[in-house]
Amino acid sequence: MGIAPRSVLDPTPTPPPTVQPAATGVASATPTVTTPTSTQTPTLPTSTSPPLSPTPIGNSGQLVYHSSTTPGQEDIYLFGFGDVQPINLTNAEGADITPRFSPDGSRIVFVSNRDGDRDIYIMNTDGSNVFNITNNGVEDEAPAWSPDGQNIAFASNRDGNYEIYSMEPDGTNVVRLTNDRGFDLFPKYSPDGSQIVFSSNREKNYEVYVMRTDGAQLQRLTNDPGNDTYPTWSPGGAEIVFASDRNGNFDLYRLVLGTAAVQNLTGNLAVDASPEYSPDGKLVLFDSNREGDYELYLLDLETLAVTRVTDNTAFDADPSWKP
Repeated sequence: MGIAPRSVLDPTPTPPPTVQPAATGVASATPTVTTPTSTQTPTLPTSTSPPLSPTPIGNSGQLVYHSSTTPGQEDIYLFGFGDVQPINLTNAEGADITPRFSPDGSRIVFVSNRDGDRDIYIMNTDGSNVFNITNNGVEDEAPAWSPDGQNIAFASNRDGNYEIYSMEPDGTNVVRLTNDRGFDLFPKYSPDGSQIVFSSNREKNYEVYVMRTDGAQLQRLTNDPGNDTYPTWSPGGAEIVFASDRNGNFDLYRLVLGTAAVQNLTGNLAVDASPEYSPDGKLVLFDSNREGDYELYLLDLETLAVTRVTDNTAFDADPSWKP
């Protein structure tokens, strides 16, 4: 998570920071933020959520996420609904974060600082064949697959400030898609592969924008004094869910495209962020500190009921569904 995503500013997973908006001039190389850390070991309340049973959602009801019990040491875990224990896929020194399944479910792209700076890596879903696909001295963040699996969008500060880029899964054919003095983050491809939604502070606070996959036809989708972050598409492409602090704390909101309709989906005093639609579009997976530390939760979009997925003293965040 993070406004510059957690992965951009801090190797430890952190909740969305309090943003000091960028000045109207050229942005500095690192946004000014205040980020709570995951060093606390809270006493967790007993969860009132029912245990999750195996689900037919996706190929196997599986998800990946990153988890940490030690600041600066995060690993990628694979978890199936109904499983007793998640499987550690990386188990390496450093911070392995923001995992995302490929559209065919065979590979996982993620960010790691295991070689010093933050690069983007790909591995098989069993944790084998780990390969650094950016391998440079800058910060590469927030990878997202195109629906056909032929490209990966990501954010990088390789040209000074954070911009959106695309590349092929082997790291070749890198194309810069945005060129602005603000910070452009959290890219996500539309389900039909024709557009990319992202968050940017190019107009001081973070708003949600959409553009074609070649960077053309930029359009601003939100306009609020708060910070709108982590946008993600519904499977049908008609809606976008994002995290925003427009009401004081970070809640999840749903925007119906083509309208001005924005609905607060969570509405509580905790931090809710990193939303991901289920493949059938009926649920949203997200992370939250609503019961103490950061855990993963499911939101039913019809009833708005919330179910806790993980329950431990670790810091669990940035989930991704297996297609």
